Amino acid sequence: MPTPIGHALGGIAAGVFIVRGTTTDVPVGARRIPVVLFFALLGLLPDIDFLLGGHRGVTHSVGATLTVGVLVAAVDRRPAVWLAAAAAYGSHVLLDWLGTDTIAPIGVMAFWPFDRTYYLSSYHWFLPVCRQYWLADCWFRVARAMWWELLLLAPPALAGLLLARRSRSVDTTPDD
Repeated sequence: MPTPIGHALGGIAAGVFIVRGTTTDVPVGARRIPVVLFFALLGLLPDIDFLLGGHRGVTHSVGATLTVGVLVAAVDRRPAVWLAAAAAYGSHVLLDWLGTDTIAPIGVMAFWPFDRTYYLSSYHWFLPVCRQYWLADCWFRVARAMWWELLLLAPPALAGLLLARRSRSVDTTPDD
């Protein structure tokens, strides 16, 4: 399973490719936060289930992804933002599905509420993440996993950000 860095980059990449130049910030309560931070946080959000004692269950599913889209629709009128928010959140589910899982239950409950089966891709794009942080070798393996994620996910995140910036500059260029 990817590290938080990989999930944040996945959220950014998924979100900015959809929103592109339509927005630079998103309302969250009484505040507005930068769209890049919003998508990074949504990419991390499914792991909130660690606080609830489980992992890779309901929060790692299509049902949770759709719920996030509906909640964002309640605070923002732009359909592109709803879709981008759902994609940023859903990127976490996709990346975990493509990961290397070493702790039972293996995989993600991707199709909840329709199915409670755990799924894992046969293509393991991401290295396993060690959770024995008290071991020095664990830190080396986590660092190696993060570098691999940066190699895979930073280019699409950066491309999305550059495309969004270009789209905004084209939208704000005065007509001759």
